[in-house]
Amino acid sequence: MAPSNLEVFRSIIDRGFSGGDLSVADEVCAERLLEHQYLTPTDLPGPAILKSQIESARRNLKDFKLKLEAWVETEDTVWARCRATGTDPGSGKPVAIDVLDICRFKNGKLIEHWGVPDRFALLHQIGALPSPPT
Repeated sequence: MAPSNLEVFRSIIDRGFSGGDLSVADEVCAERLLEHQYLTPTDLPGPAILKSQIESARRNLKDFKLKLEAWVETEDTVWARCRATGTDPGSGKPVAIDVLDICRFKNGKLIEHWGVPDRFALLHQIGALPSPPT
């Protein structure tokens, strides 16, 4: 029996982002992936796009982990909220941010992705943004 779209998404989160296993991209991505996440390269084959996202996340936060916290699965789409944690290498400060993902699948392969990491929370936690007024 083929894995569900949620199981495929979980493998991206657990094996790829948290574990650093880039081979998951070759297994789960369609050759043509429509990528909508800001600042993500889109001129690469699908697996290479996902690999670049995994590498970037793990390079930008030491001890990077991504945990799936909430999701909704429809016929061809997984909507998810994840929690990213790690340590900013520049400041040495621990960070924890939310990441929202919408992933569309076809025949067990990721074909389209929207990702929204809370970059403002990240910048605030590392001291790059001023504290809000009280």
